[in-house]
Amino acid sequence: MDHQSAKRATIILGIVMIVAIASSAILPLFTQDVTDATPVPTTIPVPTFGPSITDFSGIRFDNDYLHASGLFSVANPTGWTPGTETSNTTGAEITMNNTDILSVIQISLQVSAAPIQSMDELDAIYTSSALNQSWSNYRRDAQTGLNYRETARTRDGNNLTMDFELKNQREQIFVARQIAWYDTDWVYSVRVVTPENQIELLKYLVDNLKASYHANRIFAGTPIDWQAYFDQTNNFIIRYPTSWIVTDSAPGRPASIDGNTGSLRVEAQPGVVIGDEAAARAWVEATRTGVTILSVQPATRGTLNGFSVAYTYNDVDGNPNSGLALLLNGTDNAVHVANLRLFKANVDLNVDTAQVENFEAYQILQTFNQLEGVTVPLPTPTPTPTLPPTLAPTATPEATVEVTSEATVEATPEATTEATPEASVETTAEATAEATPGS
Repeated sequence: MDHQSAKRATIILGIVMIVAIASSAILPLFTQDVTDATPVPTTIPVPTFGPSITDFSGIRFDNDYLHASGLFSVANPTGWTPGTETSNTTGAEITMNNTDILSVIQISLQVSAAPIQSMDELDAIYTSSALNQSWSNYRRDAQTGLNYRETARTRDGNNLTMDFELKNQREQIFVARQIAWYDTDWVYSVRVVTPENQIELLKYLVDNLKASYHANRIFAGTPIDWQAYFDQTNNFIIRYPTSWIVTDSAPGRPASIDGNTGSLRVEAQPGVVIGDEAAARAWVEATRTGVTILSVQPATRGTLNGFSVAYTYNDVDGNPNSGLALLLNGTDNAVHVANLRLFKANVDLNVDTAQVENFEAYQILQTFNQLEGVTVPLPTPTPTPTLPPTLAPTATPEATVEVTSEATVEATPEATTEATPEASVETTAEATAEATPGS
């Protein structure tokens, strides 16, 4: 190789080395930028549940919850607070919540358009579409497109049991069990949701709630969406249209329920027994002056017996009114009274034609009855605030006149009275939160 060729080779080798060195310094910068632009996301941990409950002695089923419709009652377990209550023309439902352990209880009654005649017909009610709607608060599974996963469905006599696995928006897993059964056209359901680590609690709740469920089929055939008035002291109950309003009531005292077409008064009178037709007439005639008795008939509601007294009278404005007083001798040595007044003249609700023409009023009185074996606690009375004592005013000081050599008179001070402090009552509103595991 001549001198010129060697020189050329040396130059080329140097250029190659310079490029290599530059690349090793510059390329990592580009690589680092790309890596930093797409950071690896941090996995968010799924919240954990509290420890599973193994001692159920603190959960009692002593008190009953009576649905506002009066159609059913069920035990209210300790720790679960009644929340959302619904009723419509096809059924009634109550939801109870335990926010401490994220548990939900759902009790319902549905009225079928036709009587249920087999377990197959009951099973057919709980389709995938119907169940998916009922679990709409829970996370939808990407593969199945459903808000739940059914893990079992079994039959035991007249009971249909369904087990589910659910997941909320926080990826927490819940388990649920639902038991359904039927009686003619009424379908009953007990559903309980608990965290996945509370399976034994789930079973315990379902078994006790199912055992405590009581349907009041004495109201079958009356409108499902009606409300009910129940007196916890005397255990009588009556249902009325949703357009009617309870205007005056207290446990153990008379209650008034008013509507556009009439007014209803229900009460119990201890120690009073209506033993015959004459006593029934006398009782109604004593309620107001100017009463004319139209008819008296024997009346029976379940195991209770008494009389149905139709009457007319004029109100204080001279307007003719009609009434029907239902007097039932209760098992508590008291007469239970449902006295319905209609703003119409000469209506004898003991007569079939009048019952047809005034069917709503007739139905109201047909629902008057006594509920036995239901333990609904009395409402907690509102505490009366204790006001601080009013301070007595101080004595008015006498005017003092000081005479000086310049014969100036000081102003007489005005009488002063200490202000009486106003009573201050501080009210704390407790927040009531419904446990909604699906949220």
